[in-house]
Amino acid sequence: MTTALPPGVSASEMDRAVEDFTAALGPAAVLTSEEDLREFRDPYAYVGWDEFIASAVVVPDTVEAVQEVVRIANRRRVPLWTFGQGRNNTYGGPAPRVRGSVLVNLRQMNRVLEVSEELAYALVEPGVRFFDLHDHLRAGGHRLWPSIPDIGWGSVVGNTLEYGRGYTPYGDHAAAVCGMEVVLPNGDLLRTGMGAMTRSGCWQAYRWGYGPSVDGLFMQSNFGIVTKMGVWLMPQPEVYLSCFAKFEDDATVEPLVDALRRLMLDGTIRNYPLLAQGVGVGEQEGEVGADNRWAMRFALYGPEEVVHAQYRVAEAALTAIPGVEVEKRWYAGDDLGAVTMHDDKVQCGIPGMELMDRFMEPYGEHTGHLDFSPVSQHTGREVVKVIELMRSLYGRHGIPYIAGLIMSPRSVLHISTSFYDTTDEAQTSSAYDAYAELVTGMAAEGYGLYRTNLRYMDLVAEQYDFNDHALRRFNETIKDALDPNGVLSPGKQGIWPRSMRQAR
Repeated sequence: MTTALPPGVSASEMDRAVEDFTAALGPAAVLTSEEDLREFRDPYAYVGWDEFIASAVVVPDTVEAVQEVVRIANRRRVPLWTFGQGRNNTYGGPAPRVRGSVLVNLRQMNRVLEVSEELAYALVEPGVRFFDLHDHLRAGGHRLWPSIPDIGWGSVVGNTLEYGRGYTPYGDHAAAVCGMEVVLPNGDLLRTGMGAMTRSGCWQAYRWGYGPSVDGLFMQSNFGIVTKMGVWLMPQPEVYLSCFAKFEDDATVEPLVDALRRLMLDGTIRNYPLLAQGVGVGEQEGEVGADNRWAMRFALYGPEEVVHAQYRVAEAALTAIPGVEVEKRWYAGDDLGAVTMHDDKVQCGIPGMELMDRFMEPYGEHTGHLDFSPVSQHTGREVVKVIELMRSLYGRHGIPYIAGLIMSPRSVLHISTSFYDTTDEAQTSSAYDAYAELVTGMAAEGYGLYRTNLRYMDLVAEQYDFNDHALRRFNETIKDALDPNGVLSPGKQGIWPRSMRQAR
């Protein structure tokens, strides 16, 4: 019945596993046809490649169903690969790291379970999209804003577990988590933090609980399946100011980055600005020909008189740099009807798909892109060094430098993108080969990635080499203790179970 089989699993064993999944979940919740599985391949791989394909998809809609899926996988020794929405296409979408894995599709677990107006949090399931959370807050009349990434169709939980970013003051999504519910590799159920106490009312209000804090173990890992997550939200401000600093000269990057760092560290700017070249930041509707200039978007929020004062401080600091122009658009926090531009929407929690539309321009529906995302310190000299290194490495392959730098007070995520036609195998292979050289080239200068595509998880993990890869060995120890059968997402972030380790 299945053609893509995981290592060590026979066709008859997989058939029995599918029978067990069907008995537990019902036939509508188990997909095995070639047509159904096609939706769950890596959408940005060459159309003829089948390295990262699944044998089946299961669609549980309750925590109990997830537990049963994990128990069946252990009995049948079948590897699973879990996703909330599986929409982050540049990193592999819903596709599994191990060919022939059974995908655990959590899109039907899509409820916003609780919203607290007073404490500004929500409790969500893993299938809740950023669109869903935004719409739920608006429909309920909540004076709360979510933090969202540039493309709104992804899972709140999935994005957060991968250290995703948004652009409000709560834009470090992993730092805005408060309390998880997790199905462990043996099917047991864990609640972290204050959720470990059955009657606690502080599960989404206090992060730590009692004893070691284990929430971070489930970030970018294969140690459990997160079925509920608390996320902190932003109280609606009186006013919102969407701001832009624009300049032409590369020489301006260093002083602007240093000025921004000071403004962020002293609290004048509290959101997560984006400094970009080639992705249209700050463009007015219909504007063309601005791709080669630099632009930075940032935002201010709060009482009107406070925002006025903050803007004066930010404007003075940025325009003191020769060549920098600063613009602003002003909105009332309780009336966002006039917010229509992508840059303005994303900084006040209104999800959209505008960036995806822009990214599909090179080759239409066949456009693929790979995001390369190293981390640097937030200093002007370091940012300029990384930009120059990346331009040089991309230039060796004839790929233009297109990037959006997500700025934090002390660090910067340098997210750059290369485009290719997924129907052209040579062009796709060239983009992937360039990516591999970027990984090792940047690591040689001390810059590691914070996330990566399926194909490069092992290569990126290899660069984290301190003390003979002590971190990887630590993760493998935890993996073997929690998941002795190696059924949960083997190979994710380069963490392999003992049964597959030697073969790697």
